[in-house]
Amino acid sequence: MARNGDDGDDGGSRLAGTIGGAVVVLAIVALGVWLVDELGDSVKYSKCAAARHRNCDAIDYRAAPQQ
Repeated sequence: MARNGDDGDDGGSRLAGTIGGAVVVLAIVALGVWLVDELGDSVKYSKCAAARHRNCDAIDYRAAPQQ
């Protein structure tokens, strides 16, 4: 039986929950960054297609811009 309102938890499960929550938050942030990048590429393709340029599929949007 627990004394003084202590349920016998040594904090290990709380630490594991905190670490698990942090991993989930980091995964969500990483997926968000990836999604924003992909949407940016999609917008570039859409602008190319909307301007009726030919061969928009051959454009490599991930390459560094030429200067």
